[in-house]
This record gives sequence, C-alpha cells and structure tokens, in this order.
Amino acid sequence: MDLIYQILLKSKHKAEYFFPRQVSPRVILDIGGNIGITSVFLAKIFPNASIYSFEPLLDNFKILQKNTHEYKNIEVFNFGLGSRNGSFKAYLSEDSENFGGVSFFPKEKGHKSEPYTECEVKNINDVIKELNISLIDLIKIDTEGSEYDILSSLNHEIINSVSWITGELHGNRDFELLDYLNSLGFSISFKKLINNRLFMFSAGKKEIISQLSRKEIRIL
Repeated sequence: MDLIYQILLKSKHKAEYFFPRQVSPRVILDIGGNIGITSVFLAKIFPNASIYSFEPLLDNFKILQKNTHEYKNIEVFNFGLGSRNGSFKAYLSEDSENFGGVSFFPKEKGHKSEPYTECEVKNINDVIKELNISLIDLIKIDTEGSEYDILSSLNHEIINSVSWITGELHGNRDFELLDYLNSLGFSISFKKLINNRLFMFSAGKKEIISQLSRKEIRIL
C-alpha cells in the first residue's frame, strides 16, 4: 500500500519517481519491476511507449502479471538483468513488510543472512538483442544493490541513447555509478540523508534538462 501511495497517489512533484514528459519515450525499461506499480504509472503517462518490466522474484512476478495484463504496451519477464547469465541466491529484507527488499548481497545491511530463494539473471545486452531493441529512451531501476553492475554493463551505444534514468541506490558502488553516468554526459541529481544508505537519484541528458521548468529543476 505504501508503494501505491508513493508512486501512484502522491502529487506529481512529490511522487517517488520523477519522469519528465519532455522525454517522450518510445522504449522504457523498468528494471526491478516488483509488483508493477511503476510500470502501470509509466503506461498511463506514456501510453505510446513500449515498456519492458523485469522482476526476478516469482512471488512478486505473479502479482506483476495480474497488475499489468490489461496494458498492451507492457511486457513482463520473470528474470533479473545483470552483467552475466546465472542463478543467484536472494536474501529477504529484515523488515517483514518490505516485500520488494530482496538482495543478491547477503552481507548487505538490513537483509537476512540465509537465502530465501534463487532467481534467474540474464545478461542485459543479450536480452536487449533478443528483444530487438535498438535504443532505450528511459530507464527506471531499483535492484537492491545491483544498479552499478547492470548499468555499467549496458552496451555503450545503447546507454548513450538513453535520455533519462531514475531509481533508488542501495549503498553498493553508488557513487561509482553516478560518476560513470556523469562521464557519459548525464547531469546527476540525488537526495541522501546522512544516516540512510538508500537514496533516490535522477540522471538526465542535457537536451532534456534544458527543457525543464524552474520548478521541475528545484524538485530534482
């Protein structure tokens, strides 16, 4: 219920994710689709975009399917994206109400030490090739610590086609990722509390940033 409120019900400038309408995306990746709330939100604001949603945890994926089955522009996949193919152990959050807080990193603070299940992960470039995707306009990513591994592995030609990236970072090579995106020409914005390892970030190309209003710039 909290996810529904944070993503769907909060006002545009207070919602968890900010997606500039100026992007006008044709192709969107929702990496870490969870139960589909963000994919549904994206389908509503960008009805002409093709949205590909990836969720490796089976329990979440079943709900993701139900929540998105009425949207013809959303395709869902029961595997995660990464730098290589494989099956990886997933560790639940210590917070019993955090169903999305599953990590591939057993030593990450806030997660249980015993694996909950195994999840399939596929090489992101192989998947993009199989889906016949030649460019990506917008990426939302929330993968409980795998963000650097995924985005730094993405083919340079593909990631250079991206106009906007937004998501949550989890204390695993976060600033290396932001530095990498900056080197590719993205402008970076993030909000981080000093006592919290989790924080939201946005990365946009200059041609999109230049079209944003002063109010939009301030909320970033």
